[in-house]
Amino acid sequence: MSLNDTLLQDFMTTFYGSGNYSGDYWFVGMEEGGGNDLLQVTNRLNAWIELGKTELVDINQFHVKINHPQYFRDPVKLQRTWMQQTRIVLASKGLASPTPDVRTYQRDIIGRKTKETCLLELLPLPSPSTKVWNYALWSGLPFLKDRSAYRDYCLPWRTEHIRSRINEFKPKVVVFMGQGYSQYWQAIAGQNLSFADKGGFWAASSEHSTYIITKHPAAQGVTNAYFETIGKYLR
Repeated sequence: MSLNDTLLQDFMTTFYGSGNYSGDYWFVGMEEGGGNDLLQVTNRLNAWIELGKTELVDINQFHVKINHPQYFRDPVKLQRTWMQQTRIVLASKGLASPTPDVRTYQRDIIGRKTKETCLLELLPLPSPSTKVWNYALWSGLPFLKDRSAYRDYCLPWRTEHIRSRINEFKPKVVVFMGQGYSQYWQAIAGQNLSFADKGGFWAASSEHSTYIITKHPAAQGVTNAYFETIGKYLR
């Protein structure tokens, strides 16, 4: 059994994440986790079809369809990346981020199509880790033969597309998740912008947006307070 290559390429070309391009708070990651087996990827593709094959989905609707409603139904299970994105937003508004408030924001606001956040992925296909590459087994597309070919194929046009969306919608804040990918974040923000070290995170500003490069939420030693500090900087 393998994936439908036409559908897979359509997904790679079209899908960018979840939430609302008109929201003030954008978060850009390298790629989603998951996709541990063929069934998981198939379920994601089918959910995307059912939701209209759009550029952005509603994160709650999507995760209900792929059988992960626990992140959006009480008692809410906190997700490592979303909960830290939530802390940044709350702190930027001068709000504290006790766990109950983080759960409520994750349940009701994060990644919703009509709310204030937009969660994007630079690379479209979910993968358990950067060291795992299963798509060569599941697809005949030549640019999926290995991770290097995949990145070479996707990165130029997806970088430019995200950059064009930022220029179009002019979000208040763009947060790039993961300092190991700074060259791509710089390309999206614009080579003319100079990022300054703010003590554990990097920041730059354009006429319309503030850009932040953070450590990844899964990085060793990263605390809740780290993300709250970033939010306070954005006030």
